[in-house]
Amino acid sequence: MLLSAGAIVLSLLTSPQAAQQQLQVAAKNLAAAPSFVFLDTVTIHEPQPSAALNGKSSATTAQRVIYQAPDRVEVTSTSSRGLTLLVIGDNRYERSGKGPWSALPPVSGSTTSAGAQEAQVLLFPLRSLSGATSVVRQGSAYRFVPGSKAPLLADLFGQFASQLSTLDFSATIKGEFVSRELIVATRGGARFVIDFRFLEVGSVPPIEAPPVA
Repeated sequence: MLLSAGAIVLSLLTSPQAAQQQLQVAAKNLAAAPSFVFLDTVTIHEPQPSAALNGKSSATTAQRVIYQAPDRVEVTSTSSRGLTLLVIGDNRYERSGKGPWSALPPVSGSTTSAGAQEAQVLLFPLRSLSGATSVVRQGSAYRFVPGSKAPLLADLFGQFASQLSTLDFSATIKGEFVSRELIVATRGGARFVIDFRFLEVGSVPPIEAPPVA
């Protein structure tokens, strides 16, 4: 009886229904967190050097995002310029590298604050995880079909979304939160890798308005 009970528990823990629930709950937990750090890395691989990639066969762009609910977001590009955009409610600031901060003009024509709009964009991939279906757990990875798949692909790939030939979505969970979301796609001979990593959940220092010259 003990062996039979153990087999039943194991089958439940690894069943598609259990895996789907685990992934959805972990995504919802992260989206509801008071703060976290979000690393966004995009890599493009071409079969041969391309003019679009400055004569190279691969290129990578990355940014580091600090999010504090509900409407505080700091986005820093890892490019040579190191441009940083800081949004707190309706107030926006930017600086290049370690240079001085400057205030940006307010965004008009919206009923929601600029910070809330930035947060909505940031949380969109997590919302796709919250509605994930066809979830299959393979070791520590959860392969899935995202909820709101078409809008997500349009957001990530723009006009090329309809031209993608293969797509693979996977995620990992650490504790009670999603720690990584990985999207791999191909278009012709090109391969795209979008890597989202989530760190420092709930432990990010408060985002404050910077001094402006």
